[in-house]
Amino acid sequence: MRAKGSRLIAVAALAVAALGGPRARADASSEADALIAKGVDLREKGRDDEALAVFRQAFAKSASARARAQIGLAEQALGMWVLAEADLSAALAATDDPWIAKNRAALDGALGVVRKRIATLEVRGAEAAEVYLDGVRIGAGAGPFRVEAGRRTLEVRASGFQSTTRAVELPPGGVARETVTLVATPSASSPRDVAPEARGGPAEDRSRSPAADTGSAQRLLGWAFVGTGAALLATGGVGLLVRKGIIDDYNATCPGLGVDQPASCDDQVSSSRTWLTVSILTLVGGGVFAAGGVVLVAAAPSSDGGASSRGASRLACAPSGAPGGMALACAGRF
Repeated sequence: MRAKGSRLIAVAALAVAALGGPRARADASSEADALIAKGVDLREKGRDDEALAVFRQAFAKSASARARAQIGLAEQALGMWVLAEADLSAALAATDDPWIAKNRAALDGALGVVRKRIATLEVRGAEAAEVYLDGVRIGAGAGPFRVEAGRRTLEVRASGFQSTTRAVELPPGGVARETVTLVATPSASSPRDVAPEARGGPAEDRSRSPAADTGSAQRLLGWAFVGTGAALLATGGVGLLVRKGIIDDYNATCPGLGVDQPASCDDQVSSSRTWLTVSILTLVGGGVFAAGGVVLVAAAPSSDGGASSRGASRLACAPSGAPGGMALACAGRF
């Protein structure tokens, strides 16, 4: 008896379900029709935003081609061209829907208008990247993408690569093809973190400090000064010897100063004075160059850092007054 009662309950439940299914669907369809009518009324009053929300509610109640078409028409009115194309195309695909068949010509005309505002974008080189237009992600890969036509800002992003941004012109109803080259992001590690051998050359070649390089350049400059000073000192010495020879000739052949003498003797006096001036100038210049060179060499940083600086030469020089001119006084240890 219990088994027979259970079978009767199950049969009754199935019967109720069979009757309730069509009734529930009919109720949902009626609610959807009422929402569509309300949305159409809102559109006639120019309230397209509100109408679009109502049409989407109707589609959620009953996913009919008619509700989908009304959504596409409202999106067209609001300038949502890409969404309008998708919804109108989906609605027109329902070839067996009576409402679509009745209004197909008008829907085709609306879809044609929408497609004139849309372009197809292909991005070559972005197969492993994400594509953005005006900062909004439109998809990943090379496409093709259906996007609103006009002048837009294209950006391609990929992990491990620098983002690429450019302005693009998307022709209405046409196709735009853009080619991008993704450049790898530089490694975050600093060259200083890499071993000297990895950067090229033995480690000892990389051990020189900036101070050591500066010291080498300073010593080279110092020795150049010393060489220049020596050359000037030698020139001054030669000038003094030439002057001495002129004076010796004058003493041997001329009557002496203070009396009338031949023009050749006057020339010898003038020449001796010229050589004296030249000799003094070159000797002074040579002394300054030589002293400056010694100072540069002695004061140059040591190539082996502070360890050897304790035994390095030290020299300090300063100008000091002296009778008859300036002199350079130096003191230190070597």
